[in-house]
Amino acid sequence: MHSAFRLTSVEASPVPASCLVAALNELLRAVDGRIVLLRPLTAGFDSHCDDIDLLLTESQREQLLRAALTQCTRGRMHCRIQQGSPAKAHLILWTIDCSQKLMIDLWTSFDQLARRRCSCIPADRLLSTLTACAPDSQIRTNGRIPALCQLPPDIDLCLLIQHLATKRRKITTMAVRERIARACERFASWSPEQASQHDPLAALRTVADQLPRAMMITPKFIALSDDYLLQRLKSVPGNRGLPVLEARRRRGRTTELRRTVLKHGPTVAVIGSDGAGKSSVVSAIAQRHPQVTSCVAKKLYRRSLTYQVISGLMKRLRGTHRGMFDDRTAPLVTLRATAALWISLCFPGRQWSKTRASGAAENNLDSDHQLSELPCIAILDRSIASFLITDRKSDTPLLARSAKWIESLIPPVTSVLLTLPHAELARRKQEMSASGHDTYQRMLFEQAFRQQPTDLILLANLPSAHAAAAAICELLRDDRQSAESSTETAGGRKAAA
Repeated sequence: MHSAFRLTSVEASPVPASCLVAALNELLRAVDGRIVLLRPLTAGFDSHCDDIDLLLTESQREQLLRAALTQCTRGRMHCRIQQGSPAKAHLILWTIDCSQKLMIDLWTSFDQLARRRCSCIPADRLLSTLTACAPDSQIRTNGRIPALCQLPPDIDLCLLIQHLATKRRKITTMAVRERIARACERFASWSPEQASQHDPLAALRTVADQLPRAMMITPKFIALSDDYLLQRLKSVPGNRGLPVLEARRRRGRTTELRRTVLKHGPTVAVIGSDGAGKSSVVSAIAQRHPQVTSCVAKKLYRRSLTYQVISGLMKRLRGTHRGMFDDRTAPLVTLRATAALWISLCFPGRQWSKTRASGAAENNLDSDHQLSELPCIAILDRSIASFLITDRKSDTPLLARSAKWIESLIPPVTSVLLTLPHAELARRKQEMSASGHDTYQRMLFEQAFRQQPTDLILLANLPSAHAAAAAICELLRDDRQSAESSTETAGGRKAAA
């Protein structure tokens, strides 16, 4: 079990490079514009149980995730990106030794409106209110996360009421009472700059006076906060001419199907540049968990009799080796591998190439690893989607023209990108230039993030393949433990109800 990690200031950390708070501040500094902290951090914040909710635009989220890739490449941390809906992405930062983590929810819209379930408020409509807000918008976090801001007190209170009403949270618990008390106290000491909002503001002040003593969120509270919130956002100069509400984007049926496949047939694909150590890491994981099957992804299409005949003829007639042949027929070989992977998932044991660990290696395993089960059924050495990136050893790797629609046919997998700087890659294998390596690594990142739902692990460079395998197993195992604990918590709530 991980030791509890309390969110501490950057100055208090003995090793700032390994401090997750310092890493988060570096990520935020790489983003243009201000980002809002939706929920203030409590005094007893525990990063292994609590998360940080941030509100930002889609472009800011993209900049933040790209910065995370850069930090992982520099060896500062590991991270995991999960996204199941368009409005929310879940980012988990891990220390190199996987002993501490920091969970962050990235929201690009606010869709928890009790009376408007099919609508949402885009992030930029809320962020535009920061231009006219008082100095109180800067959060007093004791120097921990100085780059974050807080919404004006009136908007913050309205969003809190809508959130509690939508989630049907009990407002009698200690944590919720603390949030309500802090929001109402902040709102009580705030005065607006525009006198035209006097009447709606007076009604909201009445709600703020009654809310700390209320036993539930009444329909009156919901209606007043909803009306005030929309009127307030419309009056902001930056929102003039723009709709305050937009249609809420939901997961499509295809995404739901892929999510079910990823849940019931979890598969891990280890990706990275040539020389990153994909095969060694897959072999090390197979040694730790012999019950999990491993397969070289190329074998899913190279075993085809048609491929062997045609590639053999091309080699004899034109001298084309298999690598060049694969690049020229990338869409076809990818479709063949896609079909083979679907068959392997639907009929396990027929197509997989079982990679068993040697007896000596199995005897050297720790008992914890022998008894623990990795939450996946198979491990791929390279992903199927990466076949669509051609000329990967050159300075200008390219994505096949038909890549976008073929990617939607490939079964969903949990991708593990082995990030490492070019200097380390050149020491292992002299095949790729610095620009080619950076471009290919970025393309793999973008390709994995296009998959819906997204589950991408960015693994920093570690001393050995066994260390990387241990880190991957730890991250995957923690995800399963978190899911089990959330299920137990939900069951406990139902039993209590």
